[in-house]
Amino acid sequence: MTGQIIDIMEDGYFLHTERDWLVITKSAKNIGKVFFGDIECILVHAKYATYSHSFILKAAERNIPVVICNEKHQPTSTLLPLFGHHSHAGRIQAQALASKPTKKRLWRQIVRKKIEEQARTLGKFNIEKGKALLKLKSLVIEGDVSNVEARAARYYWANLFTKDFRREREQAGLNAHLNYGYTILRSALARSVVAGGLVPALGVGHHNARNNFCLVDDLIEPFRPLVDTIVKQNEFQWNTELTSDAKSALAGLLEIKLNLENEKTDLLRIFGVTVNSLVNVYANKTGKLIFPKKIMAT
Repeated sequence: MTGQIIDIMEDGYFLHTERDWLVITKSAKNIGKVFFGDIECILVHAKYATYSHSFILKAAERNIPVVICNEKHQPTSTLLPLFGHHSHAGRIQAQALASKPTKKRLWRQIVRKKIEEQARTLGKFNIEKGKALLKLKSLVIEGDVSNVEARAARYYWANLFTKDFRREREQAGLNAHLNYGYTILRSALARSVVAGGLVPALGVGHHNARNNFCLVDDLIEPFRPLVDTIVKQNEFQWNTELTSDAKSALAGLLEIKLNLENEKTDLLRIFGVTVNSLVNVYANKTGKLIFPKKIMAT
C-alpha cells in the first residue's frame, strides 16, 4: 500500500510527535494524528506553519521528505536525511567518480526515454502528432549535445494543450497543476535516491549549483508524462485554481501500477528499481538504467 501524502495548506498548524505518530494541532486543538510508517511525504504550502524538533528528527529517521512549497506549488526546500543506506560512503564515491562518457550515455538513455513517453502521451490524443514527435528520439546522441530534448519539448507543449498554452513554472491554472503533480513525483523519487545511498545533488544531465536535486530531476524526466496526461484529461476543469479534488487526483499517481519485467509493480517500487540500476551502473561502469518498457499506456 502506498503511503499517505500529508498536505499542509492552511496557516497556523503545528506539527509535532507522540512516539511514532505525527500529530497536527491548531490553536491547541488536535486536528489529526498519523502513524509515521504510513506517510510517504509531507508537503507544506502554508506560509505560517511551525514544527517541533522531534518532528524533524522523526521524519529524517523514517526517510520521509518534508517539502516546503511556494504559492505556485513549486518546491523551494526539501528536508531529507544525510544517510539513507548502509553502503552510503561507497556508493557516493562511485557516483562522484562516474566518468563523463558514462554520464553522457546515461543522459542519452534518459532523454530518449522521455521523448518516447512524451510521444506516447501525445499519441493518446493525436496519433499523427505522437508519431512525428517520436522521430526525434533517434536524433539524440550521447550527452544530447544538440539539445534534441528542447526541440521535443517545444513540439510537445505546443500540441498537448491549447495553442495559447505556455509551460511557465510561475503561472497559475494548468501550470500550477503540473507543478503540484511533479512535486509529488519528485518527493517520492528523492526518497528513493537517498534510500539508495546516492547524493541527490550529483546529477547526470542536470548541473546547477543552486539545485540540490539534480539527480532527482534527471531520473524524473521519463515519468513526467504521467502528470501531463492526467492534467490534459482535466484540461478544462483544472484551468483555474488548484483544488483539493485536483490535489487528491494528482496524489493518486503514486498508486499507479506499471508493467516492469512482466509484472505489475507500483510506482514507488519502480523508482527504487531505477535508482538501484543506476547504483549498479556507477559500481560496474557499464549497464543501463531500468525503466518500465511503457510508462504511458497507449
